[in-house]
Amino acid sequence: MPNKNKKTIDLKPQYRNFEFRSVDEEKRTVELSFSSEEPYERYWGIEILDHSTTSVNMDRLNNAAPLLFNHNRNEVIGVVEFAKIEDKRGIALVRFGNSAKAKEVFSDVVDGVMKNVSVGYQIDEMKLESEKDGVETYRVTGWQPFEISIVSIPADNTVGVGRSDDEATTNEVTILNQNEKEQGMTPEEKKALE
Repeated sequence: MPNKNKKTIDLKPQYRNFEFRSVDEEKRTVELSFSSEEPYERYWGIEILDHSTTSVNMDRLNNAAPLLFNHNRNEVIGVVEFAKIEDKRGIALVRFGNSAKAKEVFSDVVDGVMKNVSVGYQIDEMKLESEKDGVETYRVTGWQPFEISIVSIPADNTVGVGRSDDEATTNEVTILNQNEKEQGMTPEEKKALE
C-alpha cells in the first residue's frame, strides 16, 4: 500500500560551488572542498545536503570519478584521487591530467585565476524539514556526488541559483516525512543524522 506521507518529484542532477584548499604543483594535485550543509535555493525549495555517513554515497567519487571543466562531460581535465566527508563537508583530492586543456586550467588554478569548484550530484531521497511563507526546506538524506568540476562562472552564491544540465535525465526522488528516515536505524545512525 502506498505511503500517503511520501511524494516523488523528478530531478535532474544538481550542482553547487566551492573553492580550493591547497595546491601541490609538483604532483599536479589540488585538495578542495566540494560540498557543505549550507542551505541552497532551488526552484523547488531550499536544499540542505545532509553530510552524515548514512546520507552520502561516495562510491562513484571514490572510483576514479572525473574532474571536469564547467561540468562538460567532453572536457575531462583530471581525476578524483579520493573523497571523504569531514566536519560536515565533502573534501577531495583531485589530480590534473596532461592534456593541453588540463595544463591550461591547472596553470590558471596555480595563478589564482580559476578559484571555483562545483560538484555534480544525484539526489535520491530528501525529507521536508520546514515550511515558512510558502517556501519549503528539504534535507537531502540520500545523495551521490558523481563528478567535480573546475568552473569559470560559478552559481551566484548570494541567491543560490544552481546550474542546469539539459542533457541529463531526471531521477525520481522520494520525499520522506520527518521521522520516517529514523525508523529502523540504530541509535548511532540516528545520532549521525544530527
